[in-house]
Amino acid sequence: MKLKEIGPLGMFGVNCYLVHDGKCGVLIDAPDGFDRICSVIDGEGIELKMILLTHGHCDHIESAKRLSDKYGVKVYVHENDAKKLANDETNLSRFFGMPPVDPITDPCTFTDGDVISCGGIDIEVLHTPGHTGGSCCLIIDDMMFSGDTLFCGSMGRTDMLDGDQQKLLDSLAILFDFDTLTDYKVYPGHGQSTTLSEERADNQFMRYAAKQAGYLKDLS
Repeated sequence: MKLKEIGPLGMFGVNCYLVHDGKCGVLIDAPDGFDRICSVIDGEGIELKMILLTHGHCDHIESAKRLSDKYGVKVYVHENDAKKLANDETNLSRFFGMPPVDPITDPCTFTDGDVISCGGIDIEVLHTPGHTGGSCCLIIDDMMFSGDTLFCGSMGRTDMLDGDQQKLLDSLAILFDFDTLTDYKVYPGHGQSTTLSEERADNQFMRYAAKQAGYLKDLS
């Protein structure tokens, strides 16, 4: 499996990822930067099959409609965030004083535990609410695309519409205990990549969440 990291893009520095098997591919998140994203897709010479969103905030979906139209593909998002794609209040474009995002009124939806297949690519959905109600981590082989749930040394914000700090801590605890036999490479929505083992060891937000859930006896 091949990975092309695109970005950071736009005023919020959003990471965008193209995963492909040499023939077909999937795009994870679609921030501002339509021309740059297209140049990578076309440069790789692969057929884009779908756009997958880690959540429905404006900075992660700005190019989704244009890319969907250009390549004739569907946009996928967790069912809890589906309405955000056509609502400039809940996707926060109004909150940040941005022009409305081109609306997507008919996204395909997924939910926790779904496996979405694209040629030789299988994408496992892990629902990790807290940053938004529909935030997810998307897992392909040993790669975890964590959106704004988990960052290198940090976690996502919970002080905006439908954010919930306790739910995010619960989600971090789930990640702490998730498949400890595989050291996932973590590709977040912002900032540098990391690994799940590094975050278990050093991310104090994750360690606090794990302690709260009973997975750790102390924070040392």
